[in-house]
Amino acid sequence: MKIILTTFPTITFRRVTRLFNFLLVIMCLFVQYSCSKRTIPDSSNNTPVNTDPVLAITIDETHPGINIPVNFQGLSYETSTIATNSPFLNANNTVLIQLVKNLGPGVLRIGGNSSDDFSWSGTVRSSTTAANTLTTSDINNLSSFAKAVNWPVLFGLNLGNYDPANAASEAKYVFSALQGNFLAFQAGNEPDGYHSWNPKRTSSYDYAAYKPEWESYFNAVRGQVPNAPFAGPDIAYQSSWVSSFASDENKNVILLDGHYYQSGPASDPTVTYHNLFSVIPAYPGYFTILNTAAQNVHLPYRISECNSINGGGKTGVSDVFASTLWALDFMWMVASNNGQGVNFHGGSGGAYSPFALNSGQVVARPEYYAMLAFKYAAAGAAIVPTNLSNQSYHCRAYACSKSGITAITIINEENQQNLNFKISLTNKFGVVHIARLTAPSITATSGISFSGSVVNADGTFQVGKTEDYSNDTNEFSVSIPAASAAVIIVQ
Repeated sequence: MKIILTTFPTITFRRVTRLFNFLLVIMCLFVQYSCSKRTIPDSSNNTPVNTDPVLAITIDETHPGINIPVNFQGLSYETSTIATNSPFLNANNTVLIQLVKNLGPGVLRIGGNSSDDFSWSGTVRSSTTAANTLTTSDINNLSSFAKAVNWPVLFGLNLGNYDPANAASEAKYVFSALQGNFLAFQAGNEPDGYHSWNPKRTSSYDYAAYKPEWESYFNAVRGQVPNAPFAGPDIAYQSSWVSSFASDENKNVILLDGHYYQSGPASDPTVTYHNLFSVIPAYPGYFTILNTAAQNVHLPYRISECNSINGGGKTGVSDVFASTLWALDFMWMVASNNGQGVNFHGGSGGAYSPFALNSGQVVARPEYYAMLAFKYAAAGAAIVPTNLSNQSYHCRAYACSKSGITAITIINEENQQNLNFKISLTNKFGVVHIARLTAPSITATSGISFSGSVVNADGTFQVGKTEDYSNDTNEFSVSIPAASAAVIIVQ
């Protein structure tokens, strides 16, 4: 028998250690590379990552359309706010000023029902000032606030108590006090409803009766303030008034405007948050009519007063996260119909107010987070065509582009159904950033955040950490949980 012996190299402890260290370095480098190249889940097939429905969104970046003004967002306050709550819209209210500044440029509107109740005194406010009186002190406070936030003011004159001379005196002082922070005058709040709620008008009051009253105000004010800019007709819902007003007064105004409330009144026991996501029969083709009237006379239009539920808002509807999702969708709806902006109505209180006083402190409410999300996505951008394949779910998708960056907003209004979206763009892109708008539930009044951040007690807000992915195609998939929204930045 022949035996063959094979000699193996001697394996020492030092060699084992060197081999282990080498493998450890290789492993660390692999993990580091994998983490730095986090990619979006593959969307090359239609297999969802779970059993939730998959909806397709197609975005045409080659055809940018309507431009969204940088000052699209706005706030609307009752005249009574500046007359009876002077510390609120005041240069010393640093928290509110910061909250407004977070939104960037915008428009401040003073008016509402109380603008037709409060009469101009032309005097300084004192202990003997009568109720329902507007004074020079109130306008001075407003001026200081407008200057602090650098927002122009759309100001409503009292047409309810018909007095052109008094209105002209008021306009002269307002225009002088606001100076560079003045946008335009309005005459009358929701005059298309005077026949129902103004005791100084008859039940037959209509546009034909309104027109000469408005013109007398216009002429009286122009007599005191030559070239004073005007807007109108500031109607509640009768869109035909806007068409008529645009035809008759287009040479005398710089802006057409109307109001919008999703549902109401707040006293109606049948109104729930579900009404926020339903079609309103009172507004058939409302934005199309406003846009057509504006386009015909080459004027812009704005929704100068709007909110969720009329009558001050409804607890459990206007002050919950459902109103956040509604407000974000509403702003996009107006922008998509060429509206130049919206002014959310509120005050220091009321269920629908974007801000409120809580134990003497100004706090952000649910709608405010919608405004933050809209500004993050849309300010100064151009809307691009967006097609959502399946319309059977309560969800919306919008997109806009600016300086080579595309922003996509997806809103899932379903209360329980998570949705997956397969998104196809025209161009390839390298990076995706996802900022989510979330809350504990659709009826939550607190715990709302945008991009993982909440508004601080001093009013400051910083966009938090986004979900970041790399990509090398023109497609990706994203999941939007029930009752949430997301702003997706693609570049």
